[in-house]
Amino acid sequence: MSSTVRVGFGDYDHTRDLWNGRVSFGEGELEATPVDSPEELFSRFLDGGEWDAAELSLAVATARRAQGDDSLIILPVFPARAYRQSSVFVRANGIAEAAELNGARIGIPVWAQTAGIYARGVLASDHGVDLRSVRWVQGGVDEPGRKEPVDLDLDGFDIRRETDRSLDDLLTSGELDAVITARPPASAQGRGAAVQRLFPKFTFDEMDYAKRSGIFPIMHVLVLRRAAYDRNPAVADELVRSFTEAKDRSLRRALSAVVPSYPLPWASANAERARGLLGDDFWPYGVEANRATLEVFLGYSADQGITATRLSIDELFTREPTGL
Repeated sequence: MSSTVRVGFGDYDHTRDLWNGRVSFGEGELEATPVDSPEELFSRFLDGGEWDAAELSLAVATARRAQGDDSLIILPVFPARAYRQSSVFVRANGIAEAAELNGARIGIPVWAQTAGIYARGVLASDHGVDLRSVRWVQGGVDEPGRKEPVDLDLDGFDIRRETDRSLDDLLTSGELDAVITARPPASAQGRGAAVQRLFPKFTFDEMDYAKRSGIFPIMHVLVLRRAAYDRNPAVADELVRSFTEAKDRSLRRALSAVVPSYPLPWASANAERARGLLGDDFWPYGVEANRATLEVFLGYSADQGITATRLSIDELFTREPTGL
């Protein structure tokens, strides 16, 4: 493998050794581009045609695969993960319990947002919220006009698109009861904010969920353009290997109590806590170590219309044309 492989991904500690040269890339060269925001990253890859491989929303990758799009090969590398009980926002004087969201008006930036799929799934499975009873409003969180990244058949869900006003505006004015979003609305910032999280002790809720379920939600995956794979199939396994090595190096830094690698107090203590909850490799790559998480996500995706039928894990990660 002697060619150059161009790849774009988020600027994380667990990817930094890919661009600083500390992780080698087979016999070829990795031309790595760290990008600050997911929206920019996805747009440059999908719309701008940049890079041979890139980090991409798991929801978008799954929806495209389910629709028979084989132009991207999905690799079991998961650069972004997060629990999403923290992603449900309400007015400070509004809804107090998750069960009150039955029949409510809830804003979403896009339906095919991975964070939203997990949050909606947890609301349904853990709190009894009937997602089909909700009146959904899709639009930009702080600025109006955001569009869905993929075309979906969402028959049975009551969803309208809002193009003129932001979800934050609709929430603070009382026209929405809640907003589910990975990025907190502007009105949720600062002490005494007009908007707050539905689960104010979300860290404890998420740790309890981790203990009960063994799930660590996956937000993003690494995808490889089929054209690059067809030129050199060995690129796929080498990407998995190199990304895994960079991540493993990062976990060792996180656990080191000698000199903190992150500008956070108690960083290594929190890494130890994560290891206690999730195991020695508390940010695992690969299919088998993530099977339970992936099964839950694929179930949520089918339940919520991201996929018309439930994909299997093998279908998601196949490198062969599927004919779906």
